[in-house]
Amino acid sequence: MSTPPLIEAHNLAVRYPNGELALHNVSFTINSPSFMAIIGPNGSGKSTLVKAALGLIKPAQGSIKVLGYDSVKQVSKIRKLVRYVPQRDRIELAVPMKVKDIVLMGRLLKKLPPRFASSRDTEIAKEALRQVNMESLWNHPFPELSGGQRQRVLVARALAGEGSILVLDEPLAGTDVESQDLIVDALGRYHRENDVSIIMITHDLNPIHTMVQDVLLLKNTVIGIGEPCSIMEPELIKKVYGPTAKIVEHSGHRYCLTRDSGFDRHD
Repeated sequence: MSTPPLIEAHNLAVRYPNGELALHNVSFTINSPSFMAIIGPNGSGKSTLVKAALGLIKPAQGSIKVLGYDSVKQVSKIRKLVRYVPQRDRIELAVPMKVKDIVLMGRLLKKLPPRFASSRDTEIAKEALRQVNMESLWNHPFPELSGGQRQRVLVARALAGEGSILVLDEPLAGTDVESQDLIVDALGRYHRENDVSIIMITHDLNPIHTMVQDVLLLKNTVIGIGEPCSIMEPELIKKVYGPTAKIVEHSGHRYCLTRDSGFDRHD
């Protein structure tokens, strides 16, 4: 029996709370398993698409499914499959939580109360922190970490969890180069070594270009879909990012330079 698609949308439309259309005429299929990137400029509907897939927002029209489960009718089944790292995690920094408390959440949230960490939970949480070079800060207060370190801990929390899909919304935004490299390496390794699909929203494909299998280029509707180098077509990219976007080739791969991308910030 074949595996259902990782994510499948048919004529999807989603509105913002103010009634404005965030997404329209969105239809695509991504097969499973995959390391998938959703790219596009700010305001293109990337986070909205993922929230619709996870059942956090109801479509105005059409449908979206995750591994065959409908995002409106079968939300509980989707939630069991997914580990989600939102763009702005709402961990209250005034609460004196330690790194270990944050990562163990990834193990405990899907358990029934009372929620206690077993020795296996602790072992898995420590291994997840090792993946992003943060294990030495196991007992460190989370609010005292730098922004990049916090992001690494939140990624570790997702890695420590259970579920066949890992969804990350802009996990590299605002991180330092060291944190970015560690997160990218950990995700690539995790995808290769485990039967887990990754869906990453990012405004900049360049850091993960060589490990991504499927790219969805979005600007409120589907502009392009395919493997990274096929999406890096000048006409497609200019349609989304405007006339200043450039494509460069390096070591057999195409990369995009936009005002949104890391390259441009350093030029």
